[in-house]
Amino acid sequence: MKLFLGGIVLVAVFGFIPIPADAQTYKMYVQKMPPSWEKQFGTVLNDAIKYWQQKMPGLQLEIATRQDTADFVLEWASQYDGGKLGYYTTNTLNEYGKPRLTITLGYFKDKKWNLVSSDYALEITKHELGHAIGFSHSDDPNDIMYPKIESYESWLQLKSPATLKATNSTKIIDWKLKATKIQTLSDKKLFATKTALQKITPSLNYTWITNKASQAEMQKATDSFLAAKKFLNDAELVQDEADALFYESKYRDSYSKYQSSLDRAKKIDIKLVEISKSIKKAKSLEFGK
Repeated sequence: MKLFLGGIVLVAVFGFIPIPADAQTYKMYVQKMPPSWEKQFGTVLNDAIKYWQQKMPGLQLEIATRQDTADFVLEWASQYDGGKLGYYTTNTLNEYGKPRLTITLGYFKDKKWNLVSSDYALEITKHELGHAIGFSHSDDPNDIMYPKIESYESWLQLKSPATLKATNSTKIIDWKLKATKIQTLSDKKLFATKTALQKITPSLNYTWITNKASQAEMQKATDSFLAAKKFLNDAELVQDEADALFYESKYRDSYSKYQSSLDRAKKIDIKLVEISKSIKKAKSLEFGK
């Protein structure tokens, strides 16, 4: 809905806007994979997308046909870039002008170049794609977002029978304790962000605007506010799901949900900064200060 000045803006800001909890869409431009690699890695990206869509019902990951319409770019690398197996960066100072996700499919050993295994490529793609859609690192060793792989050789070592046997015999993780701790963090974050949004709401009434430049900045502020409200709505709904799982003693599942809620809530901080900057610029354009 297009927003205008005065009271109509307030209706849009204060009114209820129904937004599906997990209806998020991301568009990515995918660099073409060399034909010689497709037999081994041709299904990796689709499998990684399916993984996240199962984790987040309603999530849409679409392939963009043009770079300028994409939220981020995925590229395939032939060897480690500065020792990185794969990485995601929001830095747009690159040939694409977009955030970039890079997956390494090759490595050198004994002066010979080799392809990594498809299982490894899938694990790295899941992890980096998780960053691209907003997830940070997890402290759960069993979570795909846990930063546990240092090199391809170390990954092979992790998958060795001896390592798996040793891992299975270690102390069982206290998921109830972990879930309780992250529940507290998530509760505090949700309360803080909700309070911050309530405080900034009155500033979005821009009936004082007289020129189009400041009006455009306040429109940006309003758009960022609505996006922040969506993130808050998402986070609260996922938090409710986590609480339900916790009370059913499904502590490991509840931990994952609390982490997801916390990740969503953290996105609100970015929007709050955008809102403040837009309001400040609008006032500067309007009053010359």
